Amino acid sequence: MLLTDLYRRLLMLYPADYREEFGDEMAWVFQQAQSDIRRESGSAFVIFLARELQGVLSGAVRERARGLFDSHSPAPWKGGSMESKFRFPRATLVLMLLSLLAVVLSLEEARVVELHYGNNIGMPPEWPMLLWIFGRILLIALAVAAIIFGIFFALRRSGIHRLEELKPWEDRK
Repeated sequence: MLLTDLYRRLLMLYPADYREEFGDEMAWVFQQAQSDIRRESGSAFVIFLARELQGVLSGAVRERARGLFDSHSPAPWKGGSMESKFRFPRATLVLMLLSLLAVVLSLEEARVVELHYGNNIGMPPEWPMLLWIFGRILLIALAVAAIIFGIFFALRRSGIHRLEELKPWEDRK
């Protein structure tokens, strides 16, 4: 219990809103892990305490820094916060499609130059075929994205989102 009390005091280094949201859970997890590790050797327990001390101190610094930069975005270095706020940039898809279009247009221009200046052996143009292939790939990608979105939407509507409201550590205080 002495170590759990010390751990709770170290949690005071975190911002108040963070402590309110995660403090009890963090202390409960520490207490459970501590009781599990006590069954092992003394060196394992010392390593556990060192790792937890480093974790609580670096986490407090990270959360304080996150509060300084932006309270709704993860810290600017590796690790971030406990919340996952990663979003795939929408502009990336547009830029990838533009890059693909530039490559296809470059290939078509190279074909035209080769027909005009090279030996004209009457090769059939591949442009209609490339458009057909590109269209099919785009339709398949859209269908896959729609299916994945539908699965995530169904999971959220089915009650999975209620798991974040579940706080089993409060029952064991």
